[in-house]
Formats: sequence, C-alpha cells, structure tokens
Amino acid sequence: MQPSARPDDSLVALVYETSRGFVVSYFGSATANPTLPGLEAAIAEARAELLHYINRRGENPPTGITRPGLSLWLTERDDETVVGIPPK
Repeated sequence: MQPSARPDDSLVALVYETSRGFVVSYFGSATANPTLPGLEAAIAEARAELLHYINRRGENPPTGITRPGLSLWLTERDDETVVGIPPK
C-alpha cells in the first residue's frame, strides 16, 4: 500500500450507527465529491461489517464496566468472538 501524494487524495469516510441509523461523515477529497468511484461500495461494505458488532451503538453497557472492559464489550461480534478471538 502506498501513501497518497497529498492528504487530499485520500478517500476517507467515517461510518457509524446510532439509534437513528447509520451516519456517514466525509473527509478529504470525499468532502468535495461524495460520489467518487468506489466510495459508495466501501461505505456499504463498512455498514455490512458493522452489523456483526452486537454492541456497536454502545447502548446499555454493563454496570460497573471498566474502560478496558468497555473496549472489549464494544468489539463483541455476533459469532461470539471479541477482536476476532473466541472467549475462553
């Protein structure tokens, strides 16, 4: 992977979900032209991948959870792995 010649050459979008649905924020050259080739497909792929994270919205975290515990809780997937590692 080669870095872009200029930071503006990067296609960057932040994709996350709230209780109201998915949110997409554009950065770099995607800000000026969100219809750039491949960007819509990359955003759709990000949305599909996010659906596997069961706590992706951060709603109703366990009481008394620590910061490291919250990080792990947020990365729990529907295949019962956390960060790709099955629980012991």
